[in-house]
Amino acid sequence: MTVTATDERLLTALFGPERRPPDRIAVHAPYPGGHRPLPPDLEPHPDKAISQRATLLAALADGTCRIRRLADCRDVRANLRALSLLGVRVRATEDATVEIDGRGTDGLNGSGLVLDAGNSATTSRLLLAVMAGSTANCTVTGNALLRSRPMAEVIGPLRNLGADLSELAEPGRLPVEVHGRRLRGGTVDVAVDSAQPVSALLFAGSQATGPVRITRRTPARDHTERLLRWTGVAVAETETELVVTPGRPRPFDLDVPGDPSGAALLAALHLASPRAGQELTLRRVGVNPRRTGFFRILRSMGAAVSDIPSDGQGPEPVADLRISLPARLTGIEIAGPRLVQSAIDEVPLIAALATMAAGRTVIRDAAELRAKDTDRIATTAELLSAFGAGVRATADGLVIEPRPLTPPRRVVLPPDHRVVFAAFVLTLLAGGATELHGISAAATSHPGALDDLTRYAPVDVL
Repeated sequence: MTVTATDERLLTALFGPERRPPDRIAVHAPYPGGHRPLPPDLEPHPDKAISQRATLLAALADGTCRIRRLADCRDVRANLRALSLLGVRVRATEDATVEIDGRGTDGLNGSGLVLDAGNSATTSRLLLAVMAGSTANCTVTGNALLRSRPMAEVIGPLRNLGADLSELAEPGRLPVEVHGRRLRGGTVDVAVDSAQPVSALLFAGSQATGPVRITRRTPARDHTERLLRWTGVAVAETETELVVTPGRPRPFDLDVPGDPSGAALLAALHLASPRAGQELTLRRVGVNPRRTGFFRILRSMGAAVSDIPSDGQGPEPVADLRISLPARLTGIEIAGPRLVQSAIDEVPLIAALATMAAGRTVIRDAAELRAKDTDRIATTAELLSAFGAGVRATADGLVIEPRPLTPPRRVVLPPDHRVVFAAFVLTLLAGGATELHGISAAATSHPGALDDLTRYAPVDVL
């Protein structure tokens, strides 16, 4: 059945009722290694970053696009709500599959609207770029956490391309009022090690009056570049810059691969459990090399990680991953902007696993984490300390000295999904017997994360 709506009926038809994880759980001792067999393989949830970019790209396309296996999480739901408000025709044709009729920037009807990105920095930054080059006037905002995050790295370059943007509260923060106009070509600089500003400027440049050259410090995830090229928009790239030539994307038919971050959580839980010596297979994982630094780091620490390429429909490489732990992990130094960028979302998981390594682990060049949902360096260090780990936060990373963990009776978690996932891993490593408060933040990217944990330990909802 095809459902078209501009309210929650669309999202219910697409994903079912919104999954709301409990906020408080008690985790018990992990299941022993031979307690029960794991499923023969697991498949991580669909990629959130690709889902967000693909839905917005479809709205700009020259025709109808079909996207299968959309990620069901708060951030993607925020994307789809915004598109519906803007008059984009979105149809749910089956579970997690949408058809989107592209309108181009001239067809986005956003005059007087408030587009609420919730907690999604990706949604807000991409919306700022797309709406800046449209003919609409609207306001882009988000929840309190998102309104505290920096937007200057997008606002400044967009203004250099002619965007008319007005911050309604603090400079460089949401909410931002957008007075849409045709953007001009030119050269802009991204002065942070992050993919989101680059992606936003690529979206803006694809609709500008001339080529847009983007200079950057470090190559980060390139989902936007791949999607644009795949749909016929020219994007040239070197180590330090990208040039996008304006053009309207062709209609496309996309299967979203498994999320590398979701695969990382499954792998980390497995390696933290008594079953770490058994091989775990993760199916249909997106293995874009700019997203798989977590697995390269695991190999360097001594885990067994292999991949078998599989068929994928779209611009991203896909593979099945096999993971096990033949011996104790070894502490290493993790540094270099390119490697760290390819594992930036998984740094809390890496830090949690490093507590069981032999020797010190040092993480550098991760200063970007200071401005995520929380100051993720500080909140990760606080989490590890709560479990008795030897940890020290630095300006751009962490130093972890392994020592036996002690399960705390209760941990109150910050509102940060990546830190929640690290808490799941630490609870397994410490042997359970811990209450975790605040796990509902997992719904930002993975509402089913608790199901992943319960494969390895019994859990009571409080």
